[in-house]
Amino acid sequence: MKLPEIGDNITVERGIQLCEHFGYQHLAGRLKENPDNYKDWIFDGASMVPDKLFSKLLRIPNLTQIALKHDLKYAYGEKGNETERLRADLEFTLDILNDGASPAMAKLILAVVDNGGAEKLSTSYSWAYAHI
Repeated sequence: MKLPEIGDNITVERGIQLCEHFGYQHLAGRLKENPDNYKDWIFDGASMVPDKLFSKLLRIPNLTQIALKHDLKYAYGEKGNETERLRADLEFTLDILNDGASPAMAKLILAVVDNGGAEKLSTSYSWAYAHI
């Protein structure tokens, strides 16, 4: 499957395909059950950072794909479900550790993602951001 590039529009249909590709059946099912509850969104890679540069500097060669997986969980996460959000953040942390990030860098990235992705902030990358 061809994965989206930074700047690509992710429709609900594309979101379902991507969730199924990565094995996120619970998210794909959520989208299929209520597609009208979700909006399109733009994939921005690792939000607020230049992916290629950070990938090299932090020694995380697959940063953009890891960010996509995390973005799918955040876009389609259940509103108000902090347990699901925490799990998404922890899985993201494990992915970047397994891809080469140092434990100290992974801890720092987790802190930034955890604080910056809070649902109450209502940003384009906050928890449950693709919900209408």
